[in-house]
Amino acid sequence: MNHYDLFPEIGQEWRDKHQQVLKGSYESNPAELFVRHDGTEQWIKWSVGPTYDDDGNINGMVMSSEDITETMEIKMKIDREHQLLLDASNKAKIGSWEMNYLTNELYWSDVTKMIHEVDMDYVPDVSTGIEFYKPGYNQKKITKLFTDSNATGNSYDVELQIITAKGNERWVRSVIKADMEHGKCIRQYGTFEDITERVLINLKYKQAVKRFHDGFQASGVGMLVIDPLTLKIKDSNPSISKMLDLDKSNLVKTSLENHVRKEDFPGLFQAVADLLSEQSNHLILDLNLKKSTGRYVSCSLMGTLLEDEYGNPVDLIVQILDVSEVKKKELELQSSTQQIKKQNERLLNFAHIVSHNLRSHSSNFEVLLQLYVQETLEEDKENIIKLLKASSSQLSETINHLNDVVAVNIEKIELTRMFLKENIFNVMENISSEIAKHDISVDVDIDDDFIIVASPAYMESIILNLLTNSIKYRKKDVPAHIRISAFKHKNKCRIIFEDNGIGIDMKQHGHKVFGMYKTFHGNKDARGIGLYMTKNQVEAMGGTIRVQSTKDVGTIFKITL
Repeated sequence: MNHYDLFPEIGQEWRDKHQQVLKGSYESNPAELFVRHDGTEQWIKWSVGPTYDDDGNINGMVMSSEDITETMEIKMKIDREHQLLLDASNKAKIGSWEMNYLTNELYWSDVTKMIHEVDMDYVPDVSTGIEFYKPGYNQKKITKLFTDSNATGNSYDVELQIITAKGNERWVRSVIKADMEHGKCIRQYGTFEDITERVLINLKYKQAVKRFHDGFQASGVGMLVIDPLTLKIKDSNPSISKMLDLDKSNLVKTSLENHVRKEDFPGLFQAVADLLSEQSNHLILDLNLKKSTGRYVSCSLMGTLLEDEYGNPVDLIVQILDVSEVKKKELELQSSTQQIKKQNERLLNFAHIVSHNLRSHSSNFEVLLQLYVQETLEEDKENIIKLLKASSSQLSETINHLNDVVAVNIEKIELTRMFLKENIFNVMENISSEIAKHDISVDVDIDDDFIIVASPAYMESIILNLLTNSIKYRKKDVPAHIRISAFKHKNKCRIIFEDNGIGIDMKQHGHKVFGMYKTFHGNKDARGIGLYMTKNQVEAMGGTIRVQSTKDVGTIFKITL
């Protein structure tokens, strides 16, 4: 029985190799995949060489083979993991390293070499790699962790200092992992990251915090350090303790909500939320804080958000001023001023109407009645009656305008949350025939869920007045376009109406745009009451309205609520 009888699976290729060996050739392969008839795979390391007799003649061959399937499977797994790690680290600018104990080779990625400031053809080894670490604590630490990982398979993540090949000191983050096989380490690997910039930033931050703390404690203004996410008080200074008659122990670790008047807290919460969502840069608001006696102090808060290097909120620094006396005087003055202002406006409006419009109507009636008495012809009397009816209608219109003005000034309005876009579309539907008749393009650039707090009736009147004004004063020779937009601005709603109409000469008429009975374009149906009512309604809701206009270009109205 020969060799081929024992191993019938040996194919012709191997038989040919054996013949070459018997002719003096030497054949070998460090790793060859062998597929058996049953489909199983086996990695074999083999060699075949001739044997010689005493006379130097080939008399046979010697074959050696080793099953290295398990070793090759481990190597392929390592190769796959290494490639994945290499791809990820290059994208993130994080270096990688690997010590393969099967091949006894130490590998550094290009990024790792750049961090060490060595040439790309540099060949590292374990001892020189450790020597890059700063002598003393850093070398001892990395040696201990590397050795322990090799012996136990434990993983480590450590931040230490190295000195590069060019003599530069750098902070690095080194991750150490290990693969163990039958209690023996076959590979150590990990990542290598330059964190110098982050460490220096942290150092500067700590120094800045110390300087802040010194100033914080010495400040004559009440100050708090607050967790912006939970509103827990983290620190307080002596000035705020004095203002509220509370010891530091009664402030720190408590929620700011416990010290704020209940009605004021939603505003504070929203202001902090806007700060965290970057809708505002600073926290500025007035609220009332409770003293130890239970009495509330009117305060003005100014807050600044501190963030870490990743942009995450860390602390909210709040300065607090006691403005109780100022607020009291300010409210008294505002109340008196507003009352006087409103009274004066009412008096002026009534005086204007009575002295001008009503007197005009009265004089007109008187003249027409005298003519009627003197007239003898029936036809002329009928004409005078028509004129009297027209004067009566005009008088009724004036009285209606007067009633509208009085209503805005004395009515108690209710403000409710409403969807602005829906309100605008409702008004547009009511005047859809006018929009279609004049082929007006109306662009409403407002989110469906955009909410304002206003009087629905007033908002309908305001929108109607501004839309009809844009239609009435459009250019006849170009397509008319109206654009309505809205957005949040400093915790308020800004609504903008724009058109490309004939515009207003602001130099000539700007001071009287919102005046009663003020007209600027000579339209026979203009009454000069719409914009006056619009301004009164906006201000009755606590808002403001501004106008920008250029003759022959268009007009922009900006409403803030």
